Amino acid sequence: MSISQSVLKIFNRYVQIHPKSPESGGILTGEIYDNIINLLNCSEPSDLDQRSRYNFSRSFIAAQKFINEKFKISRGREIYLGEWHTHPEDHPSPSNTDRKNFLKTIKNNHLNSNVHFMIIIGRLSIYIEIYIDKKFDEKIIVTRSDL
Repeated sequence: MSISQSVLKIFNRYVQIHPKSPESGGILTGEIYDNIINLLNCSEPSDLDQRSRYNFSRSFIAAQKFINEKFKISRGREIYLGEWHTHPEDHPSPSNTDRKNFLKTIKNNHLNSNVHFMIIIGRLSIYIEIYIDKKFDEKIIVTRSDL
């Protein structure tokens, strides 16, 4: 799996460094060729999202518009691959609500891939959960200095 520099720049832009910074998040899109996964783009928070210090709730409308746009521009090659959001902690981990909402999303929608990612951006590390066939498969923790 690779994550594009443009996605990493967006992640960095929303790290919750300041005490009043709200959680942020969005959609992940990318391409899969010969089992090689490239996360190419991610959406940024929209005015339709709900954000607070300890919560991020994305707008379905804004998310679907982003997914449709990337799919159309790429002629069907760039697809939905998951979600990202921030946590106001050094080393993030998903809450029960995070997992419940993500599983609901990947189970209740028709998706073009059997691999999906839930990424949580912390101040010092990034937490990545990988789901295969809509079931948890693996977690990866990357320190921000390794990126």
